[in-house]
Amino acid sequence: MASAVKMTPILCAALCAAASYYVVPHLSPAGALRGVLVSLGAAACLTGFLQTLLLERAFFSHVKDGEDKQNAMRTIDNWVIDDHMRVAQIYVIAATLGFFTGFTSGRPLPVNTGLPPSNIRGIYGVMQDDPRVLANERGTRGMGTITVRRTRGINATEASASGAVSVFFLEDAIPRLKEFGRGGEVYLEGEFLTDAAQASLFRARSVHIVQPAPKIERFRTGLRLVIAERFSRYRWGGLALALLFGIKDSLDSTLSKQYQAAGCSHVLALSGMHLAVVSAVIAFFLKKPLGLKVAALLGAIFITGYIFLVGDMPSLNRSAIMYLLGTATLLFSLPNNTLSILGMAFIIQIIMQPASGASLSFILSYLALAGILALSEPVYALFRGKLPDFLGQSLAASIAAFLATAGVSATFFGVINPFGVIAGLVVVPLTTVFMLGSMLTLALAFTAPVALTWVGAALSIFYQGLERVVSWAAIPPGVKAHPAPVLLASLAIIALVFGVQRLRMRFCLRVLHSGARSGEKRSHAIA
Repeated sequence: MASAVKMTPILCAALCAAASYYVVPHLSPAGALRGVLVSLGAAACLTGFLQTLLLERAFFSHVKDGEDKQNAMRTIDNWVIDDHMRVAQIYVIAATLGFFTGFTSGRPLPVNTGLPPSNIRGIYGVMQDDPRVLANERGTRGMGTITVRRTRGINATEASASGAVSVFFLEDAIPRLKEFGRGGEVYLEGEFLTDAAQASLFRARSVHIVQPAPKIERFRTGLRLVIAERFSRYRWGGLALALLFGIKDSLDSTLSKQYQAAGCSHVLALSGMHLAVVSAVIAFFLKKPLGLKVAALLGAIFITGYIFLVGDMPSLNRSAIMYLLGTATLLFSLPNNTLSILGMAFIIQIIMQPASGASLSFILSYLALAGILALSEPVYALFRGKLPDFLGQSLAASIAAFLATAGVSATFFGVINPFGVIAGLVVVPLTTVFMLGSMLTLALAFTAPVALTWVGAALSIFYQGLERVVSWAAIPPGVKAHPAPVLLASLAIIALVFGVQRLRMRFCLRVLHSGARSGEKRSHAIA
């Protein structure tokens, strides 16, 4: 029997934080404040209304059982009121903290250029992430994010500045930027591509390295370059780098488009699936000799180092935070509710990285996992026994993720791909096997280079088969869809699934209750 989704204070706080994070910034400051106050008032009123109904229900149930009204009220006073009011207070506090967190995190500080953007000809700043290669019909160029510190104007005037700016680099600057990597201080000559109100895009004509990155960052960049060089000798190396380290510079553009057309583009974006593979490998080697808790602690340390090596990716950061929270619940014997851990991860991430919540990968990552955690069991219950368990559970998870993200996909892409639910059942496991083979190849490259020839040849054959499968999965076209109907249809289906789940649970409880009563009657008859 599928278990019902249980609301917890942490989950309540996360939902309120998400509501205020995504809705409040679109309002004026006065309207935002009014919205927060009205929402808090509505939450308090709703809580009070629900508590009144609970008290009334408890009172009449005691009277119905034969107690007089005075004894029933005494029972209510001594038990129901105190207990439910305490719970109500906890949820109101959680909702308040959630609204406050989302409100303060949902208004990122604008870029302060110090000078009129139209007069700026150069910016000083620090590389915030690793430069990425963008290839299209107009050629190859790089892109990265700079934390601006100073700006330089037309007449060599300079001013202090702050904020994060996305920068487009020319192709010839990419190798130098990759060599120095994240954390290096640069001076960029060029111009802003947007007006004074939105000075967030800068086109660099030339790049000057002012100061190298700190030693730890240089070590990280050097290790990434070594790993990229080891994989570059293989035809499948581009996909391996994308799956293991999020480096898509060498990824075959045709294969990438086929993954997207098949509705499996999420497979190429580092997220929980990839971290689950890494953590599963760690657990496989450490759990038996060291024990569960020690293995989890060492796994947390390894995952932290892995995140540092890979870089800042919202969906992967979400998975890492959840892994660390899960490790904490294990080490300190705390309750482990996965939906609550997801909610806590959301709150932590928008506090530590407020801007990440606006990225599409962040939104899809949280929605997909929330859908899987809340919907997969009731969806699976609909066709339990009709399919093998492993296939039914995978299909249920795929359907749940699709329903949770369909509205967002239609909003941003204008297309949804229902066939991706089926394609993912084949593409995702094959990609996971390829990822494991890539990890083995990387380990052998540093430990047993002699074995690389055989493993590389086997992985090349597997890669060719994977290419063919993905190309077949990309044949069915996506469906053009308007966001509103898709969102309404998804919500209606989700409500129907939960409704069927509730009816099934009631039916099962009735059967159990009737069975218990029949057993009591038989025991009395025997007596």
